[in-house]
Amino acid sequence: MVNLSKLSENLKELMAEHGLNQTSLAEAMHTCSSKLSSYITGRRAPNYKTFVALAEFFHCSADFLLGLKEYPCEEENYRPSQPFGERLRVILQESGISQYLFIKQTRISWGVFYNWLTGRSDPSVDNLVRVAKYFDCSVDFVLGRV
Repeated sequence: MVNLSKLSENLKELMAEHGLNQTSLAEAMHTCSSKLSSYITGRRAPNYKTFVALAEFFHCSADFLLGLKEYPCEEENYRPSQPFGERLRVILQESGISQYLFIKQTRISWGVFYNWLTGRSDPSVDNLVRVAKYFDCSVDFVLGRV
C-alpha cells in the first residue's frame, strides 16, 4: 500500500526545491490544480499516468516519490517509462516466471493482468509497488526507467 503521507511529503519537497506551488506545477504539467491538491495533501494517490508524469517531470526516482527510497537520485539518467504491459512481459520473461505463476502468487485477477498486458489499463500505484515487491526490484525498474 502506498504511504500517502510520504508521497505528499516528498512531492512538497520536490516542489519547494523547484520553486513551484500547486498552481505552477499544475500549469507546467498541463493538469488541474485540484487534482494535484489531493496528492499534495495526502488524500489520494495519483493514477499510473500522473504518477509516471510526476517522476519524469521532477526527474527523480519513482521509488523516492513513493517514500521507498531516501534520496531523489536526480543525477540518474532515467529513460522514459515503457508501456507497462510490454515491460511486464519482459520482466516475466527475463525472470523465467510464467504468467500463470505470477497471477497465482500475486493474486491479481486474470482479467486485470490481461488488461495490463494488452495496454487496456495500467496498474494503480499500489499495484505497481506490489509488482516491484514481487520481483524484488525498484519501481523504476518495473517502469523501465533504469
